[in-house]
Order: sequence, then C-alpha cells, then structure tokens
Amino acid sequence: MRKSFYLFFLLSISLFAQIHYAKLEPVQTYVIKAAAAGQIVKADDSKEGTVGTDEVVVQVDDKVDRAQIKALETTRNVLGETLKLTEEMEKNQKSVYEKDYRYYQRTKNMKTKSQTEKDRIFTAMMASKNQLLSLKEKIATLKKQIADTDYQIVQLRDRIEKKAIRAKGLYVYKVAVRIGDYVNPGTLLLKAMDIRKGRLVIYLDADEIEGLEKKRIYLDGDATDLKFDKVIRVADDTHISSYRAEIILDTPGNLFSKLLKIEIK
Repeated sequence: MRKSFYLFFLLSISLFAQIHYAKLEPVQTYVIKAAAAGQIVKADDSKEGTVGTDEVVVQVDDKVDRAQIKALETTRNVLGETLKLTEEMEKNQKSVYEKDYRYYQRTKNMKTKSQTEKDRIFTAMMASKNQLLSLKEKIATLKKQIADTDYQIVQLRDRIEKKAIRAKGLYVYKVAVRIGDYVNPGTLLLKAMDIRKGRLVIYLDADEIEGLEKKRIYLDGDATDLKFDKVIRVADDTHISSYRAEIILDTPGNLFSKLLKIEIK
C-alpha cells in the first residue's frame, strides 16, 4: 500500500512538472533609441495603441544635417567640375610632354647641337613631365576629396533617416519623449511591438526535454498542433537548471498579456 502511494506521489509530481504558465507576448519588441543628439520636434503620442504606418511618429531635429548636405552637395559639384577641367589639362599636358620627349630623343645624340642646347631641351622636357605629374597628383587629390565628400553625405543622410522614427506595421506601445525634449544618443524614443505573431516562453526541466518532439502542446486544456520554435539546451542564467523554450503563435488574436496554461504530454 505504501509503495503504491509512493508511485502515485511520484506520478503526480511528474504530471505537475508538465504544466506551465506563460504570458503571451508579441513575437518581437523593439526599443528604439536615439542614434544622434538633437531636439525633439515631433512626438505623436496619439499613435500609442495603434499600428504604425509610413508616418513619422518621433522626429529629432535635422535642420543642421540637411543644411550640411546642401553645402556638401555644392562642394561635390564644384569638385566634380574641377576634376573634369584638371583631367582635360592633364590630357593636353600629356600631349605637350610626349612632343617634348620625342624632340629630346631626336636631338640628344645630334652632333650639330651644343651641350648647352641639349641641356636646355632636356630641362624643358623634364619641366613638362613634372607639370604632367603635378596634374596627375591634383587629380588624385580631387578624387579623394570627392570620395570623402560622398562619404560625409551618406553619413548625414543616414543620420537624417535615423532621426525620423517610424513604426510601419508595428504596434506603437509607448512614445517616450515629448516635443522640446533634448535627447542624447541612446535616449529611449519609442517602444513598439510586432503583434502579427505571439510568443510564449516557458522553462523546462531536463526530463521534460526528453522526447519533446513527440509530445503534444495543450493551451488552456485544448490540444494544439503547435511545436516548439526554439529550445535552448543550455541551462538558463536566471532559471537555474531549467531550459528556455519558445512557442510561436501565428494567430495570437487579442490574447496578449493573458496568462495561458501550457501542458506538454
């Protein structure tokens, strides 16, 4: 009799271990922080509790960035025109040098030319070559300046884009700033969630993981065809000796934050 009671007690513990409770959360939560410093010029908290569109929800002031882009684009155009002119000058100077070089080759061994005359021709040729090399150097410098300018423009455009916070397709949970606030990099701006799917996280004991792929998941007592989307087979840092497992619900409905009973058997 005592043995039967003991077996029943162990079986009860085993069954109890198969029951978990988890709060249904959005499949993904986004904590959006400021990428650059600036003053908040738009913070539409009326969007809280709605699914975002292409419309900007939070805007960090980008007037200076846009002005810098305009100035850099002007600089870029000027550098481009200067490069074209310099390349044309280089082309012309190359023709001059080639002509001077050929003349030097023809005269360097002529006995009818004095050494002084030959030295003058050689000097003229070298001056022509140095001028050509100087133009080549200027072209290389201009190309680097253009590349640096293009990079600065890309950086500014990226910063401008990151200052306009949208939440397209996401549920706007909280607008964390107000118009007039000054934010630094890392300041929380917006919290949004992907509610198109749901996520349940539970922590399993080692014996529950055995044969898990053959077990069925029940939600609030109802059998489902759900499978574990992820099982971390390394013990959790917080839930010691337990293993984190996740279930993804493709159609969560309006059950978010509801506590669900999960049975695995």
